[in-house]
Amino acid sequence: MMFHSGRMWSCHWKWKPSSLLFLYALYTVCVPHLVWGCANCRVILSNPSGTFTSPCYPNDYPNSQACVWTLRAPTGYIIQITFNDFDIEEAPNCIYDSLSLDNGESQTKFCGATAKGLSFNSSANEMHVSFSSDFSIQKKGFNASYIRVAVSLRNQKVILPQALDVYQVSIAKSVSIPELRAFTICFEATKIGKEDNEWMAFSYSDASFTQLLSFGKAKSGYFLSISGSKCLLNSVLPVKDKEDIFTESFEQLCIIWNNSLGSVGISFKRNYEAVPCDSTISKVISGNGKLLLGSNQNEIASLKGDIYNFRLWNFTMNSKLLSNLSCNVKGNVVDWQNDFWNIPTLALKAESNLSCGSYLIPLPASELANCADLGTLCQATTVSSPSTTTPTVTTNIPVTNRIARERNGKNYYLLYL
Repeated sequence: MMFHSGRMWSCHWKWKPSSLLFLYALYTVCVPHLVWGCANCRVILSNPSGTFTSPCYPNDYPNSQACVWTLRAPTGYIIQITFNDFDIEEAPNCIYDSLSLDNGESQTKFCGATAKGLSFNSSANEMHVSFSSDFSIQKKGFNASYIRVAVSLRNQKVILPQALDVYQVSIAKSVSIPELRAFTICFEATKIGKEDNEWMAFSYSDASFTQLLSFGKAKSGYFLSISGSKCLLNSVLPVKDKEDIFTESFEQLCIIWNNSLGSVGISFKRNYEAVPCDSTISKVISGNGKLLLGSNQNEIASLKGDIYNFRLWNFTMNSKLLSNLSCNVKGNVVDWQNDFWNIPTLALKAESNLSCGSYLIPLPASELANCADLGTLCQATTVSSPSTTTPTVTTNIPVTNRIARERNGKNYYLLYL
């Protein structure tokens, strides 16, 4: 509005409430999260070690936060996270403010002082930490440190692929397999389900994909294929018809062969027996091929299960050696160590109860039993099946579906436009 006063023109703006409201809304949308939250809290952390905190720590965290930290490490490592300080608004089942920890196998929610001083391991090489706060009551938050921990392959099993185009578990390019006139192969395996299916546990082929060596189960029974000759093994395996040698628990199987005798020895469940296979006499398995765990053919699937501690020697072992075979006897051609294998992260699963595993700190499940065990320090836990998909991340939008609630005898109202 303009008006004339003496010789001067004056200009006065009359601000309407709607204009102020518009500017406030524009400011709220346009101001970066850094201003409201003290620091960016949607980040990927990939250093060997480091720390991260709730927004504004050690001051109180702001309202209406939705933070996600993704911690990543290379294949062959897990992530260990420790909460050095932890103070988040306490409530039954952490329904207001909370921190969620996704270790790859389970999601656990914390509030109060539940996680202070505790350490947790990821199940693989990635971990997700989510923090959310509502529109009222602020606390100090948390301070967390993390480190990358090398995981020996002895602490990990391989989940066999069920299709050729999913992934391959093979020896590393740096590993050269020599010509084989004799061998001893030992590995542990499990099988999921009781279906009487055909399967292959491992396969070795040349550059033209001609199969040189494989072990599995066909309609005719269990077999060892050597350079085109198939040796049937049912007579030396202590299983009944339509039963599988492998179950849901790991069992070690050793296969022994040499081309001078043309026989195949089987060591299974502390029992050793041999079966003649004259067609393999004088056979030589070519070197420099590709060894896969599972099948390399479309006609027969991989064993539906897991394989662990696969070792290969270019000589035969007798029954006495096999009965006393320890974890420290390394395969002189292929051993169950990281340097020998090219294994996608998707195929690896760390476990603390494997037969040749070294000490691996498990998640402190006993400390996370239930709210009754924790007194007033409460948490809620949901367990999900292993998944290859990234956990869903919520957006940083304040909750608008609650109108009021009572705290400390007072009603708090959420005002929204």
